Amino acid sequence: MKKLSGAILSLFVASVFLVGCTKYANQSEMQQLSNLKSEVASLEQQISTARQEKASLEKQIADKQDQIKKVQSNEQFLQQKLQAAGQDSSQSQ
Repeated sequence: MKKLSGAILSLFVASVFLVGCTKYANQSEMQQLSNLKSEVASLEQQISTARQEKASLEKQIADKQDQIKKVQSNEQFLQQKLQAAGQDSSQSQ
């Protein structure tokens, strides 16, 4: 009888512990989740800003490269004109 009452008492205590353990988050876990969500949103905003800055910088690089090509083209044109002018002046002498 003592063994049976001890077993029943053990089952009762175990059931109390099992009922106390739930699958739901407690208040501090909910706060941590909220903090993590805020941090993720902030990081996503930083990523978005960084992507915009990257696109702007890439556009600036492309513009500068176009300017360099134009300057090189003009320089080449002027070199050809100078060479042609030098040849004309040497032929006329």
